[in-house]
Amino acid sequence: MKKSLASIELAAIVNELQFLVKGKISKIYDYGEKELLLQLHAQNQGKQLLRIIPGKLLNITDKKESQMNPTGFCMQLRKYLDNASIISISQKGGERIVVMEIEKKEKYSLIIEFFSTGNIIFTDEKNMIIGSLNRQIWKDRVVKQGEKYVFPASQGNWKDITAGQLVTILHSSDKKNLATSLAIELSLGGVYAEELCKCSRVNKDLLPKEVTKQQIQALLDTLTEWKKLLEKPQGYFYASEITPFPLADQQPLKIVPTYNEAINTLNPLQAISPFQKKIAALQKMIAEQEEAITAQEERVNRNRKKGELIYEHYAALSQLLRAVEELRQTKDWKAIEQELKKEKKIKKVDLKDKQVIIDL
Repeated sequence: MKKSLASIELAAIVNELQFLVKGKISKIYDYGEKELLLQLHAQNQGKQLLRIIPGKLLNITDKKESQMNPTGFCMQLRKYLDNASIISISQKGGERIVVMEIEKKEKYSLIIEFFSTGNIIFTDEKNMIIGSLNRQIWKDRVVKQGEKYVFPASQGNWKDITAGQLVTILHSSDKKNLATSLAIELSLGGVYAEELCKCSRVNKDLLPKEVTKQQIQALLDTLTEWKKLLEKPQGYFYASEITPFPLADQQPLKIVPTYNEAINTLNPLQAISPFQKKIAALQKMIAEQEEAITAQEERVNRNRKKGELIYEHYAALSQLLRAVEELRQTKDWKAIEQELKKEKKIKKVDLKDKQVIIDL
């Protein structure tokens, strides 16, 4: 059911495509205005087929269909890029945009957009548009021949965002909760925004303005871990998602060595019957219910262990509680804190919340 790539997934694909750098473009095919196929010769890897479906997918494939009559855009690319070398393949910050720098006699860029309906834009080294798959006009930018290509405005880059930048984004956000803010304003998408909250142990339903500095640091620490995993991603199949690293508290249906291999199984242009959609929806519901059961069982186990620990030290805890109650009759919490600090097992006295934290 997966139909497109999130920013994090695009980062995984770009990392895996680095072996194409210094390779040469030998042929270019297209299938109407929906799909572009670059045949390349990669160093020490031989012939490779790079599938580009703007707005949806980017991956190495072994599937090549019979070609229709090439479009004018395809013919234009053949004119400029036949036997050209790939200089670099990169993601534009944390956006759903991939830039391929290409060189023949001159330098060019093939810019692939994966947001909205998607597009492929061919520019010179000064970012002037030579041609594009689709002509597009927005309020703040124009994509058509002869215009300078302008990248869409971006609020934050999840790859290198700082604590200060994340505080600014969240505390000025008008989104209904933290997960929505991360999904939209950090370009993570819904699946990874919720996963980020879960892995960081931060409530996804918090108002963005309520997120503390400690919680922001936890979110950043998780993003750092993810970036390491994305250096050598794998393909994890779930009921309705294919991810480059495992999702917390979920059991994958299948794992393959590379994310590219996993994405190559998809055909986002294929029509899906209502029955397949219903099956996928039910599979997702079952997966979510199983996840909720697992989480509930873990909470039950944690609380049982807490209860057993409290029961084991019941006499000492009861004595401490009586001592605190007696002190409260004649002393304020500041004085009680000084008295309790004399006990080695007392880890902390929280004056704000009136709590005594004990190391058992």
